[in-house]
Amino acid sequence: MDSRSYAYLSVKLARNGKLPVHINDVATDTDLVSSLGKIVGDEQPQTDTSCEALIKTKKELLSAKSVYHYVLESQNEPDYRQLLQTSLDKGLKAFTTKAYPKTDSEWQQVWENADFANLAYLLSSNSTTVGCVVGKCTKEESAPDRQPAGEAQRTVEMSLLICDLDPPATRDKAPFDEDYFTGLIARTAQLADMTADDLKAPTNDGTAAAAVPTIMLAGFVAMLTAVAA
Repeated sequence: MDSRSYAYLSVKLARNGKLPVHINDVATDTDLVSSLGKIVGDEQPQTDTSCEALIKTKKELLSAKSVYHYVLESQNEPDYRQLLQTSLDKGLKAFTTKAYPKTDSEWQQVWENADFANLAYLLSSNSTTVGCVVGKCTKEESAPDRQPAGEAQRTVEMSLLICDLDPPATRDKAPFDEDYFTGLIARTAQLADMTADDLKAPTNDGTAAAAVPTIMLAGFVAMLTAVAA
Protein backbone atom coordinates (compact mmCIF):
# COMPACT_ATOMS: atom_id res chain seq x y z
CA MET A 1 0.00 0.00 0.00
CA ASP A 2 1.45 3.38 -0.97
CA SER A 3 1.62 6.31 1.47
CA ARG A 4 -1.40 8.04 -0.04
CA SER A 5 -3.66 5.04 0.36
CA TYR A 6 -2.29 4.51 3.86
CA ALA A 7 -3.08 8.10 4.83
CA TYR A 8 -6.72 7.90 3.80
CA LEU A 9 -7.15 4.49 5.34
CA SER A 10 -5.84 5.99 8.58
CA VAL A 11 -8.55 8.68 8.46
CA LYS A 12 -11.21 6.04 7.91
CA LEU A 13 -9.89 3.93 10.80
CA ALA A 14 -9.90 6.95 13.11
CA ARG A 15 -13.58 7.43 12.31
CA ASN A 16 -14.81 3.83 12.29
CA GLY A 17 -12.06 1.35 13.15
CA LYS A 18 -13.07 -1.29 15.69
CA LEU A 19 -16.19 0.60 16.77
CA PRO A 20 -19.58 -1.00 17.52
CA VAL A 21 -21.44 1.97 16.00
CA HIS A 22 -20.29 3.55 12.76
CA ILE A 23 -20.65 7.03 11.35
CA ASN A 24 -20.71 7.82 7.63
CA ASP A 25 -17.94 6.51 5.43
CA VAL A 26 -16.09 9.23 3.54
CA ALA A 27 -15.13 9.25 -0.12
CA THR A 28 -12.35 11.28 -1.70
CA ASP A 29 -13.37 14.64 -3.16
CA THR A 30 -10.80 16.17 -5.50
CA ASP A 31 -12.46 19.58 -5.24
CA LEU A 32 -11.74 19.62 -1.52
CA VAL A 33 -8.16 18.64 -2.23
CA SER A 34 -7.77 21.48 -4.74
CA SER A 35 -9.24 23.97 -2.29
CA LEU A 36 -6.79 22.93 0.41
CA GLY A 37 -3.96 23.15 -2.08
CA LYS A 38 -4.68 26.84 -2.47
CA ILE A 39 -4.29 27.31 1.28
CA VAL A 40 -0.98 25.46 1.42
CA GLY A 41 0.26 26.86 -1.87
CA ASP A 42 3.75 26.99 -3.29
CA GLU A 43 5.56 29.72 -1.42
CA GLN A 44 8.36 31.70 -3.01
CA PRO A 45 11.65 31.26 -1.12
CA GLN A 46 11.87 33.69 1.79
CA THR A 47 15.14 34.63 3.46
CA ASP A 48 13.52 36.30 6.48
CA THR A 49 10.89 33.69 7.37
CA SER A 50 11.36 30.49 9.35
CA CYS A 51 9.36 27.31 8.93
CA GLU A 52 7.77 28.02 12.30
CA ALA A 53 6.53 31.39 11.06
CA LEU A 54 5.24 29.96 7.78
CA ILE A 55 3.34 27.15 9.50
CA LYS A 56 1.93 29.60 12.05
CA THR A 57 0.59 31.75 9.21
CA LYS A 58 -1.09 28.74 7.62
CA LYS A 59 -2.62 27.71 10.96
CA GLU A 60 -4.06 31.20 11.37
CA LEU A 61 -5.71 30.86 7.96
CA LEU A 62 -7.10 27.47 8.97
CA SER A 63 -8.55 28.80 12.23
CA ALA A 64 -11.37 30.42 10.27
CA LYS A 65 -12.14 27.17 8.44
CA SER A 66 -13.84 23.99 9.63
CA VAL A 67 -10.94 21.64 8.91
CA TYR A 68 -8.75 19.18 10.77
CA HIS A 69 -5.01 19.92 10.86
CA TYR A 70 -1.87 18.62 12.51
CA VAL A 71 1.65 20.05 12.60
CA LEU A 72 4.53 17.58 12.56
CA GLU A 73 7.85 19.01 13.71
CA SER A 74 10.07 16.35 12.19
CA GLN A 75 12.17 15.67 9.14
CA ASN A 76 10.64 12.21 8.85
CA GLU A 77 7.70 11.26 6.67
CA PRO A 78 4.40 11.71 8.55
CA ASP A 79 3.23 8.66 10.47
CA TYR A 80 -0.48 9.18 9.81
CA ARG A 81 -1.66 6.53 12.26
CA GLN A 82 0.39 8.00 15.07
CA LEU A 83 -0.53 11.63 14.52
CA LEU A 84 -4.24 10.79 14.21
CA GLN A 85 -3.98 8.69 17.37
CA THR A 86 -2.41 11.66 19.13
CA SER A 87 -5.30 13.87 17.99
CA LEU A 88 -7.81 11.31 19.25
CA ASP A 89 -6.13 11.01 22.64
CA LYS A 90 -5.84 14.77 23.11
CA GLY A 91 -9.31 15.58 21.83
CA LEU A 92 -11.12 13.00 23.94
CA LYS A 93 -9.47 14.35 27.10
CA ALA A 94 -11.96 17.22 26.82
CA PHE A 95 -14.56 14.80 28.20
CA THR A 96 -13.14 14.82 31.70
CA THR A 97 -16.01 12.77 33.14
CA LYS A 98 -16.31 10.59 30.03
CA ALA A 99 -19.98 11.57 29.92
CA TYR A 100 -21.83 12.62 26.78
CA PRO A 101 -22.85 16.31 26.89
CA LYS A 102 -26.61 16.68 27.13
CA THR A 103 -27.17 20.40 26.56
CA ASP A 104 -26.08 23.09 24.13
CA SER A 105 -24.17 24.86 26.89
CA GLU A 106 -22.24 21.68 27.69
CA TRP A 107 -21.30 21.25 24.05
CA GLN A 108 -20.22 24.88 23.84
CA GLN A 109 -17.91 24.28 26.77
CA VAL A 110 -16.38 21.20 25.14
CA TRP A 111 -15.83 23.10 21.90
CA GLU A 112 -13.74 25.65 23.81
CA ASN A 113 -11.09 22.93 24.00
CA ALA A 114 -8.97 23.44 20.88
CA ASP A 115 -7.91 19.79 20.71
CA PHE A 116 -11.52 18.62 20.74
CA ALA A 117 -12.58 21.22 18.18
CA ASN A 118 -9.86 19.98 15.84
CA LEU A 119 -10.90 16.35 16.39
CA ALA A 120 -14.59 17.14 15.88
CA TYR A 121 -13.90 18.20 12.31
CA LEU A 122 -12.34 14.79 11.71
CA LEU A 123 -15.13 12.78 13.33
CA SER A 124 -18.26 14.59 12.18
CA SER A 125 -20.88 11.89 11.68
CA ASN A 126 -22.58 13.74 8.81
CA SER A 127 -19.45 14.04 6.65
CA THR A 128 -19.50 12.01 3.45
CA THR A 129 -16.45 13.30 1.56
CA VAL A 130 -12.87 14.15 2.46
CA GLY A 131 -9.82 15.74 0.93
CA CYS A 132 -6.36 15.91 2.49
CA VAL A 133 -3.06 17.54 1.62
CA VAL A 134 0.36 17.58 3.26
CA GLY A 135 2.42 20.73 3.11
CA LYS A 136 6.13 20.29 3.76
CA CYS A 137 8.19 23.26 4.83
CA THR A 138 11.74 22.91 3.57
CA LYS A 139 14.81 24.87 4.47
CA GLU A 140 17.37 25.61 1.81
CA GLU A 141 20.96 26.34 2.71
CA SER A 142 23.42 27.89 0.33
CA ALA A 143 25.58 25.35 -1.45
CA PRO A 144 29.21 25.04 -0.37
CA ASP A 145 31.81 26.41 -2.76
CA ARG A 146 32.64 22.91 -3.95
CA GLN A 147 29.12 22.35 -5.26
CA PRO A 148 27.96 23.59 -8.67
CA ALA A 149 26.52 27.11 -8.68
CA GLY A 150 22.79 27.27 -8.06
CA GLU A 151 22.62 24.03 -6.11
CA ALA A 152 21.47 24.08 -2.51
CA GLN A 153 20.81 21.60 0.24
CA ARG A 154 17.10 21.25 1.08
CA THR A 155 15.78 19.56 4.19
CA VAL A 156 12.24 19.15 5.47
CA GLU A 157 11.83 20.85 8.84
CA MET A 158 8.07 20.70 9.44
CA SER A 159 4.96 19.22 7.82
CA LEU A 160 1.32 20.30 7.97
CA LEU A 161 -1.47 17.78 7.40
CA ILE A 162 -4.87 19.27 6.56
CA CYS A 163 -8.08 17.30 6.02
CA ASP A 164 -11.36 18.90 5.00
CA LEU A 165 -14.46 16.78 5.59
CA ASP A 166 -17.78 17.81 4.10
CA PRO A 167 -20.35 18.53 5.38
CA PRO A 168 -18.28 19.80 8.31
CA ALA A 169 -19.11 19.65 11.99
CA THR A 170 -21.07 22.63 13.29
CA ARG A 171 -19.26 24.51 16.03
CA ASP A 172 -20.85 24.30 19.49
CA LYS A 173 -23.06 21.41 18.35
CA ALA A 174 -22.73 17.64 18.80
CA PRO A 175 -20.60 16.20 15.96
CA PHE A 176 -21.81 12.65 16.71
CA ASP A 177 -24.52 10.91 18.74
CA GLU A 178 -24.26 9.27 22.14
CA ASP A 179 -24.12 5.69 20.84
CA TYR A 180 -21.07 6.49 18.72
CA PHE A 181 -19.49 8.47 21.56
CA THR A 182 -19.87 5.55 23.96
CA GLY A 183 -17.95 3.24 21.64
CA LEU A 184 -15.36 5.89 20.83
CA ILE A 185 -14.56 6.77 24.44
CA ALA A 186 -14.27 3.06 25.30
CA ARG A 187 -12.08 2.11 22.33
CA THR A 188 -8.67 0.93 23.51
CA ALA A 189 -7.36 -0.42 20.19
CA GLN A 190 -4.64 1.70 18.67
CA LEU A 191 -4.85 2.85 15.06
CA ALA A 192 -1.36 1.48 14.45
CA ASP A 193 -2.64 -2.03 15.16
CA MET A 194 -5.69 -1.85 12.87
CA THR A 195 -6.20 -3.00 9.30
CA ALA A 196 -8.90 -2.40 6.69
CA ASP A 197 -10.77 -5.41 8.10
CA ASP A 198 -11.41 -3.38 11.25
CA LEU A 199 -13.72 -1.14 9.23
CA LYS A 200 -16.27 -3.91 8.99
CA ALA A 201 -19.44 -2.96 10.81
CA PRO A 202 -20.82 -5.45 13.35
CA THR A 203 -24.33 -6.80 12.70
CA ASN A 204 -27.04 -8.06 15.00
CA ASP A 205 -26.49 -11.71 14.06
CA GLY A 206 -22.82 -11.54 14.98
CA THR A 207 -21.54 -11.57 11.40
CA ALA A 208 -19.74 -8.71 9.75
CA ALA A 209 -21.08 -6.54 6.99
CA ALA A 210 -19.24 -6.19 3.71
CA ALA A 211 -15.90 -4.50 4.03
CA VAL A 212 -15.80 -0.80 3.28
CA PRO A 213 -14.01 -0.28 -0.05
CA THR A 214 -10.55 1.20 0.20
CA ILE A 215 -10.25 4.64 -1.40
CA MET A 216 -7.13 6.14 -2.88
CA LEU A 217 -5.68 9.39 -1.62
CA ALA A 218 -6.21 12.15 -4.14
CA GLY A 219 -4.02 14.57 -2.26
CA PHE A 220 -0.58 15.86 -3.07
CA VAL A 221 2.44 17.34 -1.42
CA ALA A 222 2.73 21.11 -1.64
CA MET A 223 5.96 22.75 -0.66
CA LEU A 224 6.38 25.63 1.77
CA THR A 225 9.88 26.98 1.41
CA ALA A 226 12.02 28.93 3.86
CA VAL A 227 15.58 29.82 2.92
CA ALA A 228 18.32 30.11 5.49
CA ALA A 229 19.89 33.52 5.54
